[in-house]
Amino acid sequence: MEIAGTKIPAGEPVLVLLGSASRDPRRFADPDRFDSHRDARGHLGFSHGVHHCLGAPPARREATIALRALPERCPDLALEADPDTLVWRPGMMRGLLRLSARFTPAG
Repeated sequence: MEIAGTKIPAGEPVLVLLGSASRDPRRFADPDRFDSHRDARGHLGFSHGVHHCLGAPPARREATIALRALPERCPDLALEADPDTLVWRPGMMRGLLRLSARFTPAG
């Protein structure tokens, strides 16, 4: 079998990683940049079909509430490091090793 130009011999295991979902440069301009307004319909973050996550709607709502409240509650929120110096976790699970920020709590 061949997928996107890569030949996969019969019987070889294939690992599907959700960490790369919605980061396809053929579909999304600047896929590594966080863009909360990006049209990501059809992404696999909450699976698909009969396996679609029942918690997807409340999770989306919670994320929307949190992302809208953050700038109101922490108006001076800023990274403590240059984004180019951030260190990503090695391996298959995408994530930062550390993300330091500073802010003055509101109220």
